[in-house]
Amino acid sequence: MPHERLEDVLHEAFTELTLHGDIYLADFAETLSPGLGRGPVKALFKLRRLGPLRIKDLAVHLRLDSTTVSRHVDDLVRRGLVVREPDTRDGRATLVHLSARAVELLDDAEVERRGKLRDGLQDWSPSDRATFVRLLSRFVQRDDLAATVAAITYAHPDPRDR
Repeated sequence: MPHERLEDVLHEAFTELTLHGDIYLADFAETLSPGLGRGPVKALFKLRRLGPLRIKDLAVHLRLDSTTVSRHVDDLVRRGLVVREPDTRDGRATLVHLSARAVELLDDAEVERRGKLRDGLQDWSPSDRATFVRLLSRFVQRDDLAATVAAITYAHPDPRDR
């Protein structure tokens, strides 16, 4: 059946994408600090995107238990990549945030990733890029991203689509 073949190709593509992601995370972790694992790096990316969080909230966002996230944070603190501070809203709680060094390293990595994305999509038409981002956003159930794509495409339509 054609449907099964498409599903097979999609599965293969996602397997390849996952492999690329795993390799990227492992390489990036090693660049940040030799011996750093992928789990703590994922915590850094979440903190970069969401800002300072309590460990229990970071655990929810990472879909991990608080004990595991606490170990990741301990490792990151020892490496100078995150800092723990009292939560000013609740003196008993602690917030975890990125260190200045981590922000700089993550900024540099983002510039590199965006360059690779641009390179990979340079031969795609603006319409194809928008469709890809819209469908990928929908697939990962991020309606906020899909809505942003729709707004961008509406505000800046591709003249080749007329």
